[in-house]
Amino acid sequence: MNDKFRHYNFKSLSSKNKKFILYSFLFILVVGVFGFVFFLQPKLYTPEIMMVSGTEYISGEQGQVIVRLEDATSKSITDANCWLTLLFPDKSLFLIDIPMVSTSMPGNYYHQFITPMVNGIYEEYIKCTIPDFENTTKILNISNSFHVSPGLNLIVQLTTLQKEHYDDLVARLNSLDANVKSQFYLIDNKFYDLQTYLDENVMGEINNLNTNVVDVNDSLNNSINNVNRRLNSTMENNFDEFYNRFKDSYDAMANIFGE
Repeated sequence: MNDKFRHYNFKSLSSKNKKFILYSFLFILVVGVFGFVFFLQPKLYTPEIMMVSGTEYISGEQGQVIVRLEDATSKSITDANCWLTLLFPDKSLFLIDIPMVSTSMPGNYYHQFITPMVNGIYEEYIKCTIPDFENTTKILNISNSFHVSPGLNLIVQLTTLQKEHYDDLVARLNSLDANVKSQFYLIDNKFYDLQTYLDENVMGEINNLNTNVVDVNDSLNNSINNVNRRLNSTMENNFDEFYNRFKDSYDAMANIFGE
């Protein structure tokens, strides 16, 4: 049986069977090509949109909505146009159809905004249009949300109050320090003025008094010296007079007794 099968080949077939096999092969080939074009190729280039952002916010800070666009092969889509709409927690409009711009990362699109003061969950809606491989435009939509937290806002408010109290305390301490330094400065100036007054007036009086004392002392010394000189002169004169009288008496007695 194997020998019969081995010798059985395409040439041994009839022309009718050969045509059937050839047409069957061509049919399978055409079906495969059309299947790839209409079924597999669109799936390979089907764009996908994904949310990148989504977080907790506090009021008044900078927020961002970020989406990513890529095809089924994870290739970034860089020629899309995207718009953002944001809703307040009560579903009223906060932002409407705001154009989103590309980031430095290919395939990512974002919009930046300041978070409102209203607490709650904000709804995000993003719409993107992408040129299709058939020169048509494909529209992709995606929704998400972010939360403006009242708890985080309360922490921020408490932190702000604490900082205000701290700044007020520091300002008061600085003012008290400035006042104390000012008082010390005034006291120092008054002490300097007092010292200057003492140096210019009291010390001058003391110097004058010392000068007067020196003058009085010199006058007393001069007076004492004068008195001493007068006493010495008087004593010398009295002694001379006494000596002369004694001499006269002695001479008189010598004359009397001598005779």
